[in-house]
Amino acid sequence: MWLLLKAEILYDRFRFLIVFVFCLTCLVTIWFGVKRERNVSPMTMEILFISALAAVYAGEGSRIYNKKDRIHVSLPISLRKTGFSHLIYPIFVWIAILILYEVSYFVLEIVSGVSRTKPSLLHILTLSGLFLIVSAAVLLSRDLSKIYTKKSAQMMIYLIGYLFYMGALLPFFIITNFFGAFGENTRLQSQMSSLSESPSVFLLLGIVLSFASVFVFMRRRSYVQS
Repeated sequence: MWLLLKAEILYDRFRFLIVFVFCLTCLVTIWFGVKRERNVSPMTMEILFISALAAVYAGEGSRIYNKKDRIHVSLPISLRKTGFSHLIYPIFVWIAILILYEVSYFVLEIVSGVSRTKPSLLHILTLSGLFLIVSAAVLLSRDLSKIYTKKSAQMMIYLIGYLFYMGALLPFFIITNFFGAFGENTRLQSQMSSLSESPSVFLLLGIVLSFASVFVFMRRRSYVQS
């Protein structure tokens, strides 16, 4: 399983490099360009979240074209271990993104001589749970579409996955009052801010959905098309 993970990471290393450069550029821009201190933390979290998802799932078209799942199940590895490798892969990328963030902000503090607001540990844990939820939703939609092969069912599965993604991004836009659409210091913003410091629910749901994604992968009808 670990050799499979290593091979996947090496295969996607160029995409990782591009995403990491993008993430680092955005973090530097936020540090020097965002004037409102209360927006620094949520915007940082949003960039980390989007960068990690892009690093993992931006290559879905290439994955289908190369029939990665068909290759994986032909290896002398059990379906359970293959399913767990698909689960661990985004977690590994997420940890790498967090390390990049910590190192870059440490360097920026030294270079600029200024300390800016950072996401707290609770924020990072909540964001980690949210990442697990969306990542599991992508994996579930990928595999459920091979179990329920009717077009209507597949459209519904992809729609639900898309709604998971948009629903995960919306709180960041609300808190930062994106383009002035959500007001200043509103009750909704306060609720979203409080929710961002409540990691237990997000982590629990993320873990449950992640294990469900492994279960569903093991029960797919076919691995030929992806």
